[in-house]
Amino acid sequence: MGISFNIDALEHSKADVKNSSHNDVETHLLLQQGKMGNLTLRNRVVMAPMNVGALNNSDGCLSERGIEYFTERARGGTGLIITGAVRVTREFERSKDTIPLWMAFADHKIHTGWINELAERCHDHGAKLAIQLTLGGGRQAGPFVQEHGLAIAPSKIKCRIPPYKFCRELTKNDMNVFLKAFQESASIIKTAGADAIELHGHEGYLMDQFTTSLWNFRTDEYGGTLENRLRFIKEIIESIKRGAGEEFPIIYRYGLSHFVDGGRSIEEGLEMAILLENYGVAALDIDAGCYETWYLAHPPTTMPSGFLASLVARVKSVVSIPVIISGKINYPEVAEDILTRNQADFVAIGRPLIVDPEWANKVKENRIDEIMPCIGCHEGCLRRIVDFKSISCAVNPAAGNEKYLSVTRANVTKRVIIVGGGVAGMVSAIVAATRGHSVLLIEQSDTLGGNFQERYLPKFKYDYHMYIRYLVNKLTKLGVNVMTGHVFSESDYTVYKPNLVVIATGATFKETNIKGIKESNCLKPLECFTSRQFEGKYAVIGGGLIGVEAAINMAQNGGEVYLIESDTLIAKDSFRANREHLLLLLNKYKISIHVNTNVVAIDNTIVNCEVSDGVKWSLKVDKIVVCVGLEANPLSFDYLNSKETDILFVGDCVKPGKVIDAVWDAYRKLRLI
Repeated sequence: MGISFNIDALEHSKADVKNSSHNDVETHLLLQQGKMGNLTLRNRVVMAPMNVGALNNSDGCLSERGIEYFTERARGGTGLIITGAVRVTREFERSKDTIPLWMAFADHKIHTGWINELAERCHDHGAKLAIQLTLGGGRQAGPFVQEHGLAIAPSKIKCRIPPYKFCRELTKNDMNVFLKAFQESASIIKTAGADAIELHGHEGYLMDQFTTSLWNFRTDEYGGTLENRLRFIKEIIESIKRGAGEEFPIIYRYGLSHFVDGGRSIEEGLEMAILLENYGVAALDIDAGCYETWYLAHPPTTMPSGFLASLVARVKSVVSIPVIISGKINYPEVAEDILTRNQADFVAIGRPLIVDPEWANKVKENRIDEIMPCIGCHEGCLRRIVDFKSISCAVNPAAGNEKYLSVTRANVTKRVIIVGGGVAGMVSAIVAATRGHSVLLIEQSDTLGGNFQERYLPKFKYDYHMYIRYLVNKLTKLGVNVMTGHVFSESDYTVYKPNLVVIATGATFKETNIKGIKESNCLKPLECFTSRQFEGKYAVIGGGLIGVEAAINMAQNGGEVYLIESDTLIAKDSFRANREHLLLLLNKYKISIHVNTNVVAIDNTIVNCEVSDGVKWSLKVDKIVVCVGLEANPLSFDYLNSKETDILFVGDCVKPGKVIDAVWDAYRKLRLI
């Protein structure tokens, strides 16, 4: 399905890197009380609904770890906690042979237990709790559901993923089963002590499918006009009110537009808002996109913060009930600006609350520069859930495992030298210092950050800028002794007398043996980021993440770029939502992409290529960039072998990887020192 909007129209970007402190942000609206129906919240900060994966038990109850995960965000000052999707019945999309779903349920009174425990813990810390209820997956059904004939939808439509079998059209009797289930679940949720229910009508799942003519072809009273397509939703709302009471707050979450051809338009999304208000919902939670435009529903680092603000403001202009904005509201100044402009009444904070559960408290206490930023990578959250693991975070390994992975004071303090000031080295130093150890961090460059030094980060990776600044700031606050522009030597060892030396010397860029390649006709990969002006033609050899980002940065800044990759896919290791947006940027900046192509030789600045089918072609450029990966740089210090000290290797110098690999390796090893 084609994308039917201009990506530049999604405005309200805070992506310009600033050198000023975030502590001078006024946040008086963000911290004000707010109401949704008869529910009063202590502030305007809402934890956006996100599934927790394996933190759910196979019986449909949230595990103790899951309860603690949400409680930590309530303890951190969040006004309203919204859970991930909770199912109301096992009558559909399941069979007796079905592998237990890693989702929570509220389909039996036994589930009163986990909801009650979570509600009471949230209340202990001043937060309110909303349980998000889902109708089901519908056309998003996985292979098992399809192969067992269990896929359902409003109409007989194909499932979105292989094996692309058809869904069975729901009958009116099926719909009545659902309505009864919603009523019972609502009763359970209210009895358990939760404060509200959110309906998951977003992202192309079953409830969303009913409301959208792209997937709803019914010819009865549940199809055709928008009001007919919303009839089942209206009946669900009425069922919830029968179960929980007329005044029990209901929030409806949906995408204002799917931004796909034939999907919901913005204009229809506004009509939908008016109808939902008439149906009695207490608030609207507005997002965008669906599985076909997943980068909108799950915006990566390359998307600007607050990008949906102008669209959500249009919803607010047509309804009188509160409007919650979603869509990468990760910085307090962005959230405050949206509220100040009256573009929304509440802000839904998603992944940033996974990263830093104290987000709201740090805003309240004017410690904004201490908020750990989300880098938008999806590696610790969504990728882990897709892999049937528990939710966590690339830069906060303790997320979802708060008790076991907490960093506590060591019984015996040590003197620790960290060699290398990249991400792994800085995280090692922070964890060691938090444990109470005396830490010396030595970096041979004049700047901390390794391959993520700010001068190497393009504008479209603003979140990474902020993460590096956070780490440097944290080192200062912990009093870590940092030596930059210094090469670790035996004299450092002699003077400091460490009990432990941590080697975090990172990785270096691989070289290539392509015939004819030489330094004079090449740019080094990092040189593609240090400049903000490029003229002429450039060939980037290697279509991994580094090559793709180098190509985009050069093209953004004036270069004509050709991206050459031997594999069939570009940026294949990037998480799906991130990759989707990278491909859009490659297209936007007219980068010429050549896959299944090998560079066989270089004649000065002529790049000779061969496609996998044997076709040969040549390209004349001004400069060539080789981005074919990284290799470990485990510098050895022979004199340490004779010393009475422990040596620990962490991060890329062990095995090159992503940020999550460096952070988790350093964090989990150093917390045990």
